[in-house]
Amino acid sequence: MALTQSWLKAQYRKVRTKELVKADRDGLSARVSPKGKITFTMRYYYGETRKRLDIGSYPLLTLKEAREEVTRLRKQLEQGHDPKVVCRLEKQAIMTASSLTALFELWYDAYCVKNKKRHHEIKRSFEIHVFPRIGDLPAEKVTLHEWLDILEKLAQTTPAISERILVNAKQMLKYGVKRKLIPSNPLADTFAKEDLQIQKRSVDRSLSDEEIQMLWLAVDHSRITPKNKLFVKLCLIYGCRNGELRQSKKEHFDFDKKVWTIPPENHKLGKKSNKPLLRPIVPDPVSRYFCDSLFWASEPKQAAKT
Repeated sequence: MALTQSWLKAQYRKVRTKELVKADRDGLSARVSPKGKITFTMRYYYGETRKRLDIGSYPLLTLKEAREEVTRLRKQLEQGHDPKVVCRLEKQAIMTASSLTALFELWYDAYCVKNKKRHHEIKRSFEIHVFPRIGDLPAEKVTLHEWLDILEKLAQTTPAISERILVNAKQMLKYGVKRKLIPSNPLADTFAKEDLQIQKRSVDRSLSDEEIQMLWLAVDHSRITPKNKLFVKLCLIYGCRNGELRQSKKEHFDFDKKVWTIPPENHKLGKKSNKPLLRPIVPDPVSRYFCDSLFWASEPKQAAKT
């Protein structure tokens, strides 16, 4: 007689003197221990060897689910696979599944560091907003809903951070899909403007003469180091990005031709254009003095001669 739900309920946690086994169909049976624990078992032949596989315990696994699992494993058996090996490999795959943090670290070291100048900021954004929420989950199990729960809340308070995480998360997941580390990219069709309502606004405001004067005086009277005072003033004089000036070298400045040559690797569009950026040098001895002073402050001091 086949197993029934009422029989299982009656035997669950019922203490007895010896083990009881009751058969069902397709090789499924229920083994009841002396303490009343019920374990679903599949009996089968692999080749000429008779084998037994425990597939779960009642009531965490229902009778219906146990029958469905036996049917699934019997299909594997007909294809030549040992059900015991199939279950072992599936369990191992779950245990070794890469977490989202592990996938990020792989992508970060292999791609992000080499291709993005502000990679440290990207990593910090993930460390603050993503890893505490979903970093320990298997990367392939993180759903679109879980990603949007993070991104939509950030879009309301810090849209720039939300867009940064979205752009880089899409690249990370695409990296994982291409290398067969995850089956799909749940963020592939998600966009900052359409889905997160993040609007980019062009900024056309510039400092007035009075504001420039106030900033200059504020720098002079501030407590920052002389080197950083020079740095701020040069950024103001040349209207450059701070990264361009921070990575510059003496040989990039030609004061005879009045040209500052910024190599492709030092400016924003250099990777795409592979061309240097030319900035005019202000025809003012003050700017040359500031440049010389800045590079002098940056150079390591030579040991005093004895």
